[in-house]
Amino acid sequence: MRRQYLYIFIVMLAGMYSCVEEDYTAPSEFSDLGWYTSFLREPSYVTSVGEFESFSDLSQGAVEHSWTIQSGNYFLKGPISKSDTILTEFIINEGDTLSGDKTIHVLFQEPGIQYVRLVNKFRDSVAFRGLDTVSAKWDGEYWVMDTSFMVDVYDKIKALGIMKYNSEVIDRGPDTLYVEAGTQVEFVDMSEQGRPNTRNWQIRNLSTKLYVANSPDSVAMIPFNKLGVYQAFLTSSRTGETIPPGSDRDTIPNPIKVIPSSQPFELTGDIVELEDQTIRMSFNGEFEPFSGGTELFTVMVNGQAFDVASVVPAASNPTKLDLKLTQEIYRPDVITVSFAGGELLSLDERSPGAFMDIPVKMHTANILNSVTYGFEDGGDGWEAMWDNGATVEFSTEQAATGNFSLKVSKTADQAAGKIHSINAPFSLEDGKTYLFKYKVYVVEGTTTPSVSLWLLPNWTQFWESIDNKTRGEWVEVTTEYEANADDLNRRFMLQLPQNGTIYFDDFWVMEKEVRP
Repeated sequence: MRRQYLYIFIVMLAGMYSCVEEDYTAPSEFSDLGWYTSFLREPSYVTSVGEFESFSDLSQGAVEHSWTIQSGNYFLKGPISKSDTILTEFIINEGDTLSGDKTIHVLFQEPGIQYVRLVNKFRDSVAFRGLDTVSAKWDGEYWVMDTSFMVDVYDKIKALGIMKYNSEVIDRGPDTLYVEAGTQVEFVDMSEQGRPNTRNWQIRNLSTKLYVANSPDSVAMIPFNKLGVYQAFLTSSRTGETIPPGSDRDTIPNPIKVIPSSQPFELTGDIVELEDQTIRMSFNGEFEPFSGGTELFTVMVNGQAFDVASVVPAASNPTKLDLKLTQEIYRPDVITVSFAGGELLSLDERSPGAFMDIPVKMHTANILNSVTYGFEDGGDGWEAMWDNGATVEFSTEQAATGNFSLKVSKTADQAAGKIHSINAPFSLEDGKTYLFKYKVYVVEGTTTPSVSLWLLPNWTQFWESIDNKTRGEWVEVTTEYEANADDLNRRFMLQLPQNGTIYFDDFWVMEKEVRP
């Protein structure tokens, strides 16, 4: 710690008060109170086990004086230089907890809250004036200043991790844990001693000595895809500006041997288009690197076969294949992918199964903030307009996605409902056509024939019939708009003109694409 080696401070105090001198200096007739510590001006006193701190009594005229420390901590004989690392060699009067020295150096060996007590007795009334004024108290004979310095002592960190497989805790020891390729092992940080606040799990291949995975999570789910033998390590650390640093490393002794999976190697989840027109397929295992393979895939775009330019495992995650076509694709396209199967291999030597005509989920680029326009921030971007008469709230009663939606309710004695996204503006590009989308949930009994979406401040209205919307389920509404040069810092307004209750969710604005 930066305080441990305040040897300049210690030498100065030694010159002023002869900290190594055994005899107590006789008090002068002048009474004054003061003290100084190696914590300087820090608002709280924090150190760690095995570190020392210095305390000096600057008082004048005391007739009695003493320092008291708690058992398990030790007085050190100073001065102590920066090169001194074995501080136990400086312990004096081992076991003593009382000292009459003006300056003391305390080696803290006990963790937790520790107190260093200073007692001075004066013939005259004195006070210490710091952040607060503390005055001596009369005991019938002397004015007594009895104060304690509270020191928060951090223990040495002891890293401790456990390993789980299929939800069962694995007993620590030499026994090998056998896991199937493509499955996950759970690692749990159980470290408590020393109050660590960060950690890092590392997985090392014992054959290559290379680290192949890591995680900062307290509960880390780490997949094992490649055959081999591995070992897990946990580094538990303590970092922060106001706390002493520290770390410790725990080695999970059990080797982890990855064996071939008994499950078929197959497609999982949706096939999706990425923003750059890459078609991504996810599998339940990691692919061995390969070249070629384009002839194994058939991609149909609007009923026509398109040539495949390349197929490669995703660089960031080799459980995924990235496929590129030789031609452009557009958002309205209907695309399917088929795979002949075979030839390609997973890291545990399985061949992927064939599949036919799996649809591609096309990329949709929402220019709106999906949190604000999906109301997942509790409606921070929206406010009722000055002339709103309806009841407006951000509700968890219904949600198309997430937890929140906008609920607007109007009764016969209320004016129309009006709410706008005043705190979440967006801009549109001149000459481009956009699709405006949102979802509505119309409550049974709603009689208003319509709702309106307005683009403000140009007051462009998009009227939508409610009569044809199924009650009691979410329905998507879509409309088009061609932007002009003035469409900067726009916002939406929703208007409920007549009676009923409607929930709104998931507003989208995206550029419309049309295949030429």
